[in-house]
Amino acid sequence: SGTVDPDAAFVHFDRFLTGLPAGVQVFSLLLANPRLLLLVAEVAGSAPRLAEYLGRHPGVLDALIDPSFLTRMPTQEELRGRLADELSRTAGYEAALDAVRRFAKEENFRIGVQVIQGLTDAEHAGPAYAAVAEAVIACLQRVVEREMETTYGAVEGGAFAVVAQGKLGGREMTATSDLDLVFIYTHSGDATASNGRKPLAPSAYFARASQRFIGALTASTAEGPLYEVDMRLRPSGNQGPVAVTLESFVQYHRERSWTWERMALTRARVVSGSDALRHRVEAAIREALTRPSDPATVVADARAMRDKLAAQFPGRDKWDIKFAPGGLVDIEFIAQTLQLCHASLDSVVLDQNTVAALERLSVAGALSPDMAATLMRSARLEHRLTHVLRIALTGPFNAETATRGLKALLARSGDAPDFSAVETQLAETQAQVRAIFDQLLPPP
Repeated sequence: SGTVDPDAAFVHFDRFLTGLPAGVQVFSLLLANPRLLLLVAEVAGSAPRLAEYLGRHPGVLDALIDPSFLTRMPTQEELRGRLADELSRTAGYEAALDAVRRFAKEENFRIGVQVIQGLTDAEHAGPAYAAVAEAVIACLQRVVEREMETTYGAVEGGAFAVVAQGKLGGREMTATSDLDLVFIYTHSGDATASNGRKPLAPSAYFARASQRFIGALTASTAEGPLYEVDMRLRPSGNQGPVAVTLESFVQYHRERSWTWERMALTRARVVSGSDALRHRVEAAIREALTRPSDPATVVADARAMRDKLAAQFPGRDKWDIKFAPGGLVDIEFIAQTLQLCHASLDSVVLDQNTVAALERLSVAGALSPDMAATLMRSARLEHRLTHVLRIALTGPFNAETATRGLKALLARSGDAPDFSAVETQLAETQAQVRAIFDQLLPPP
């Protein structure tokens, strides 16, 4: 394959073999499946991060033999159903956490290999990673709720919703994305305590449930860690309670939220919880986003925040795709700022996904067609390259030390003839984005 670096493949394949548990008959398996041998060689030569996972989990080789593992992506319903079925066969809380980790890591490995092989692209990989995370969140919510009820009972009329923001909210997740979450609950006005053998006040009950939920997502078990969770986007940030009532959520965004918090809210999406509470939270989010704003203030606040972020994370070079001038953060800031400026006039501009939001803004006349086309083209390119880097590497990308296999993968992802061409394309793209950014969000 054109993306296999023979030298790197040898080194990583050797590490892969060294990491295999004793007794794994890998050579007989590879000899019987030449296609599998080529696939493992490509993974070893271009994506050491995936090769490392394969070495620690040789059981995935059996899944790779199945052609459907690489030719299709399970739907959200299939993922939830399979994980729920897997959890139904486990006994105990710790066993459930291990089962969730095995499931999520195998599904994320599937996505990574499909990207490496060119069988899927960023527009499909982002939603696929998000679908896995959503299935995990929905199933773990039930696990945590049952665990809480065992000790503390239930709160009368209690309901709990998980709101995703950031990459998960926008369905733009990569292999290493963390989860930006907000927990919102409600309960009967008459409820003063849960009804279990260790009753808790509603606020303490849902705070404890939220902490347990975070632990279920982040704890390193025998199967390793799962996701990092970021709670800084909740009302009042790190100073606020870990879970908030729906009423306090509405009041906060009606009276006290800052521009940057409302910008982040443009990507908010309810991913788990009862239908009744889900609809109420979605209405509260829409109310916050469609409240009239002074466009000049929103633009000035957004620019000031972006400059502050740039001082903290200046972007090492063009391959620091998230933070580089003209990188993904600039594109996201443009989409979020324009949505806040125009949503009170026409809510059709709202969409959690960055590319979809840019398209909606263009259709509504809030962004010129030429600018929208440039920004959408740039976002797609930078997302494609980011996916490859997050799948292949555990650290930052260094063009001087990158393997030939990885460079070939990046060129293919950028639809460029070689690595030099994709570097030029990326630099030109970022310059165009930055010029549009400075025009729409001018410096003070």
